[in-house]
Amino acid sequence: MATLPKNILTFEEPFGDTNGRKVELKSTTEGYRRLLEEKLEDLKIDAAEIGKQAIVIGGVIAAVYLLVDALLPEDEPEIKVKNGSNVPVVIERHEEKTSWVTKAVVSYAVTWALGMAREKLIDYLATQQNSNAGTNTNETSK
Repeated sequence: MATLPKNILTFEEPFGDTNGRKVELKSTTEGYRRLLEEKLEDLKIDAAEIGKQAIVIGGVIAAVYLLVDALLPEDEPEIKVKNGSNVPVVIERHEEKTSWVTKAVVSYAVTWALGMAREKLIDYLATQQNSNAGTNTNETSK
């Protein structure tokens, strides 16, 4: 004769202990909610750091561009058309001789600004590498 499975021999309520299961599910969802809030706070902090670093790097690059644009002469000649004819007249600017002092100051300023941008970029990349190494751990599997 075949034996009956154990679960047939024991009597349980049709839906079991629903209140106990509700409490267990609520505690589990609370744990996941806290974990998500912590991750969201970490993301906010990371976004703020990235934003600050991007603003600093962008500011340094913009400052270098404006400095170089202001100090270096334009190479393009002006083109004017006389009212009576269709032939354009090219008016060339005479190059102003810049002194070696001005050239040295410009080159030092550009070098300094590019060095600052390089340092900020290296700091940003190191921060990204450290934050990526920390987020690769699997905290949800326990």
